[in-house]
Amino acid sequence: MTDMNNLKDDLAFVRAAIDRGRDDRGTAPSYFLWAAIIGVGFALPDFAPRAAWPFWIVAGVAGGLASVWLGHRYNAHRGVRDPAVNRRHGAHWLLGGIAIAVPMGAIWLGRVPAPQAAPMVLATTGLAYALAGVHLHPPLRWAGYALLAGAVVLLLWPMPYVWTATGLTVALALVVGGIVALRAPSA
Repeated sequence: MTDMNNLKDDLAFVRAAIDRGRDDRGTAPSYFLWAAIIGVGFALPDFAPRAAWPFWIVAGVAGGLASVWLGHRYNAHRGVRDPAVNRRHGAHWLLGGIAIAVPMGAIWLGRVPAPQAAPMVLATTGLAYALAGVHLHPPLRWAGYALLAGAVVLLLWPMPYVWTATGLTVALALVVGGIVALRAPSA
């Protein structure tokens, strides 16, 4: 009888881990981290343009590494260990980062003027976030939509403080996403 009870306990543990993996909203600290990075980083082109490049180089790399660490810690705490999902997340954000680096590199190398390439930076970043919301963590889609809307505004109506307004909107979407991630899943 003890073996049957142990088997039931083991199956209940596995079932709970699968359920936790299915309702993965992401780690709230990652949302809050990127809300801060984007809120500050998107305001820099409007208020301190010379600081924008160094900020994004440092904050982009450090934020990415911190996100990996936070995600690993989050999954370990939840008892979810799925290397395939980890590879999928890593591939998504690595490819998104490379895609974002292309228009950023074009600006850096002087191949495309910043005002013309900037909407493409926002659109690429928005696509990475929106697709993460579709395929990885649903709360990220709202930040993606805000980035895509910012790209359209920047392309069609380039007005002062579009970067700052977009950054604040995205930061707000990420804070809300972080709050959603904190909430317990409904059974």
